[in-house]
Amino acid sequence: MGETFAHLICPICGTLLTKEGASLYCRGARRHCYDISAAGYVNLLPPGKKNNARAGDDKEMLRCRSRFLSGGWYDPISETAARLGGEATDKDPKKFFVDAGCGEGYHTCNIARNLPDGSASCFGIGIDAAKSGAAAGAKLARAAGIDGVQFIAGNIFAMPLEDQCADLVYSIFAPIPGVEAARILKPGGALIVACAGREHLWELRCQLYGRPRVGEGVQMPAGFAVAHKETLSYAIHLPHQDAIRCLFAMTPFYYRCPSEGRQRLLACESLTVKVEVDFTVLTL
Repeated sequence: MGETFAHLICPICGTLLTKEGASLYCRGARRHCYDISAAGYVNLLPPGKKNNARAGDDKEMLRCRSRFLSGGWYDPISETAARLGGEATDKDPKKFFVDAGCGEGYHTCNIARNLPDGSASCFGIGIDAAKSGAAAGAKLARAAGIDGVQFIAGNIFAMPLEDQCADLVYSIFAPIPGVEAARILKPGGALIVACAGREHLWELRCQLYGRPRVGEGVQMPAGFAVAHKETLSYAIHLPHQDAIRCLFAMTPFYYRCPSEGRQRLLACESLTVKVEVDFTVLTL
């Protein structure tokens, strides 16, 4: 099997999955089978859940995020995440990383490209509850020629991965799966969290709320020690309404802002916005 879909376990019985042809089979008595889709991802969401079809971000949010990210405005975020991963685990140049809550896989692919020696010396798995997100990530990796990154639809709070298999776990603007990260990390591995800083997207929030509150940060999971913290801050210029709308649609404000604020923001012809991201490197 090599590194293709390595370290995956069956979400039903917990035994290791092995690639055979275009499917993954577990080693349990029932030989549970999971087909690799035409897009290149595998659905490992636990079966029998009525909400699986609606899990994760919806297709419109994923589409907007893909359009926005393809503009390169958030590239410094995943580039910084990759640098911190290399610094946190520089003893072993060959790294296996997990991007938990990967969305459409843009940051996953960018991390693979920017880890030390690039995608030739690392392999990783992007996990997202949205099957459409996993599919988009697989297509993106294929188009970019990144063979070492695979995508699965799965639950980041019950990841279908072996114990102590990962050098790095990333949580980029996603819920932090602290317990699962602790389980799958190797000794000496690191959990890298990227979350919105106090004034992240400040000008956008001013359009929406008039006088927005300063962000309060994110509670880090228990059981980890903080090895390093840093803040990335820079400005981006959104030159047209489509870029503004796509950025807006990928934020939590999209669903809970006042209607007058929404109208005010979407009427902007262009907007310069501050990006502020807090990075925390956590170790066990």
